[in-house]
Amino acid sequence: MTLCDWHIHTRRSPCGHQEATYADVAARARALGIRCFGFTDHLHCHVNLPQLRLAREEFDALPEGTGAHFGLEVSCLRVWDIEQNEAAGDQAHVYGLWEGGPVDSALTIYWSKEVEALRPEYVIGGAHWPLGVPLERDAVIRSYHRQNMYLAQHPRVTVVAHPWWWQGAWQAEDGTYPDLPWLGDFGVVPASMHEEFATALCENGKYMELNASAIFLNPHYPPRFVSQYLEYAAFMKSMGVRFALGSDSHERVYEPLVEKMMEVLATLGLTEADLWQGPATAPEPQRLPRGL
Repeated sequence: MTLCDWHIHTRRSPCGHQEATYADVAARARALGIRCFGFTDHLHCHVNLPQLRLAREEFDALPEGTGAHFGLEVSCLRVWDIEQNEAAGDQAHVYGLWEGGPVDSALTIYWSKEVEALRPEYVIGGAHWPLGVPLERDAVIRSYHRQNMYLAQHPRVTVVAHPWWWQGAWQAEDGTYPDLPWLGDFGVVPASMHEEFATALCENGKYMELNASAIFLNPHYPPRFVSQYLEYAAFMKSMGVRFALGSDSHERVYEPLVEKMMEVLATLGLTEADLWQGPATAPEPQRLPRGL
């Protein structure tokens, strides 16, 4: 099976390693046998645009034949967050996220003519934080499901990144996440949410990401969560969902995380027919409905 990696960060992401250049990562990926891969530095809000313009310049300077593609990773936010951030001027936050605000504010991703000018070949979109809800397990679950559903239906999004990844509250002193919000028992997420999400992915021609560093090889997550997530992935596959592989690399030196993850995923019996093969197979972007 041809290994692809559609989720790679560089120094142009606010959380990327500052020594990870496009040229170095591309050379390392090719040396490790990754023939098709994509750079997906973060686009949270307008604050990220200067770095992403530099990212595009780095990408355009790569030699032909590297197998690289230029993508973006967007974050689900509220319209209220975007409005607050744009009104903040010099105090605008690099992640575009603001505390408080209305729980029921319409969801969005940041998009503009400046983003179009970057010429992204594909977009992965993720739920990276609860939006406006109290830090209570059920509220967080509902917020993440709402975001996953939004991204699965958004015409600009190709791949929904790392569903049910968590980082933030409820971290133990040793850096692990032993329990909340769903890491101790993934079964607290209602099966009906998985069914609804799977249906939305299939109906809209989207892919669900199988993420190495954020999910399957995450040293901060308990082993039970990984085994339960494997069951979840098997269920999604049975529903007809197709997947995209991603390392979610943020490191200085690109490592073969996708290959290591495939060893974990062996029980799923994945074939190339189950996996996204790259931007050439992505649906054409649709006209944005009002409110998206």
